[in-house]
Amino acid sequence: MTLSHRPFLISGIVIAVLALGATAWILGSRLTQEKTPSGEGMVSVPTDLSGPFDLVDQRGRAVTQADFKGEKVLLYFGYTFCPDICPTSLQVIATALDDLGPAGTRVRPLFITLDPERDRAEQLADYVGLFHERMVGLTGTQKQTDAVARDFRVYFTLRKDVDPIEYPVDHSSYIYLMDEAWNLTLVFRHDVSPEIIAAALREQL
Repeated sequence: MTLSHRPFLISGIVIAVLALGATAWILGSRLTQEKTPSGEGMVSVPTDLSGPFDLVDQRGRAVTQADFKGEKVLLYFGYTFCPDICPTSLQVIATALDDLGPAGTRVRPLFITLDPERDRAEQLADYVGLFHERMVGLTGTQKQTDAVARDFRVYFTLRKDVDPIEYPVDHSSYIYLMDEAWNLTLVFRHDVSPEIIAAALREQL
């Protein structure tokens, strides 16, 4: 898949370094000393690292976490103008679901924007469709998306000082696995492979 039409706003190397450097800030206060990594590509976190939301999907419909009751959710936070880390992570999610075969229909891929000013419903509809037919994109007001990001301890900064229009967004890059009752069960690092996600899902499905 080619995303060359999207502006290259910041180098992938810089974003990766920022994401790694933000780890302690994002999750450090929530990790307990007795917890250790639960597996390759994963981190262990308290299960209360989540929260409710009230947003709008790519079709303009009001959506809350209750709309995903009964489904497992692979949740990712990013923005549609992201040059590399977001599309890479979303492609990993899509590949993991495809690897699951029919069981993948029991998992919902969910993308929440950190940049709702530019990522309105129409923009999200075009974007999430590039990755997977089951992927849902969510947006809202900046206050609404900020609240969800805060509940999941997502680090991000809108870099309007770089460019007020085509600004990059520095952000952490984790994939959150929610169970059927919207409880957090696993967090995958940005370097996780589709095979690891698929294997973790098979154990829970």
